[in-house]
Amino acid sequence: MRLDRRDAPASDAGRLKGRILCALAVLVLLIAAFAARSDPAAARDFTSPGEARSFKLAPGVHEFVFEASVGPSRFDRIALHRFTSGARPPAHPPIVMLYLPGTNMNGEAEDDDPRYSLKLYFAQHGVDLWALDYRTHFIPPQTPAEQLAELKDWTNELFESDIDAAARYIIAKTGRSRIFVSGFSRGASFAYLYASEHPERLQGLLVFDGLILDDRRGSPPPGVYASDVGGKHLTWDKRQTLLKMVIENPNGRAPLPEYKTASENLEHVVDYSAGFGGKGGLANPLGGFSNLDALARTLISYDRYWPIVQDYEDASGTEHAKALANSKIPVIAFSSTNIAPDWAERVTKSAASTGSSDVTVKRLAGWGHLDVICGSHAEQEVFAPAVQWLRQRQK
Repeated sequence: MRLDRRDAPASDAGRLKGRILCALAVLVLLIAAFAARSDPAAARDFTSPGEARSFKLAPGVHEFVFEASVGPSRFDRIALHRFTSGARPPAHPPIVMLYLPGTNMNGEAEDDDPRYSLKLYFAQHGVDLWALDYRTHFIPPQTPAEQLAELKDWTNELFESDIDAAARYIIAKTGRSRIFVSGFSRGASFAYLYASEHPERLQGLLVFDGLILDDRRGSPPPGVYASDVGGKHLTWDKRQTLLKMVIENPNGRAPLPEYKTASENLEHVVDYSAGFGGKGGLANPLGGFSNLDALARTLISYDRYWPIVQDYEDASGTEHAKALANSKIPVIAFSSTNIAPDWAERVTKSAASTGSSDVTVKRLAGWGHLDVICGSHAEQEVFAPAVQWLRQRQK
């Protein structure tokens, strides 16, 4: 005869209730674990893999690195490079800034000389600067392109969630309720995107030659998951060889016979770069705006691959625009001019998008893109005014 639940002895009913509660508890834990794995913006612990680094030409500045896992793949990692003045980071720094690098760039210090390094200059002048390594930094350059299929899901939204995880860690470590966020090139686009999602966490925006990307449509070519910073003619290996030659022996023989020296070879490569307008758009050494050694050190630090899906996304939708317009976040922006005739106007328009009455835009006539962060005049015309702007708005 079947025993009905309502006829069961009290002890059996108690055991049954216990089993049900235990099963529910296990289910809750499983759901929480799944949510933590599937939510890339969940809080994570960053760990330090090594000792602080110091810089010969920037005495007193130290770099601390913190890494975090953001997914199951060996590529799913991000890192923060903290640049401070002093061997011990301050407990309550007065100015905290998150720096978002450009396409193929990362958070490492490219140069030991603060005159050509935004990160070192800011740290030397009292800014607690944190620079982000995107997931792209953890893809070994020798990785075959066909092994990069997971990059098809490395969208702007995913990168924004990584930025959020980094920002929340910085806020927790420094005790600041709001921080400054800055970005160069595509990093500036990410900064605007992050500001539209989390305006309450921002004290101000610093834009280094970047803008809000236009709406894009379409899909990447089938089977293509990443763009390669090397090209058909100047491949990754040839590119790295040229840059090493410029750093080690700038007056040595050029790889290409039509140029006399390695430096002259690099001058023409960056000046004629078609992707940046072909007229000193990437950098303008021929016009006197670039230091070739600093330029080579910056370029050689690039990561090789970038998720091509981001070039086909709508990263500036209506909802983001509305949120940004209501944010009233103060902005200072610096714009080169050589990429395109309307480039400075687009940088200016983007800077006005926060709806703030406190917006400053500095147009740098004759400058190339990279000259803004490592050029001959960057210290006087970009770094110093930006630090002054930060000090005037620190709270």
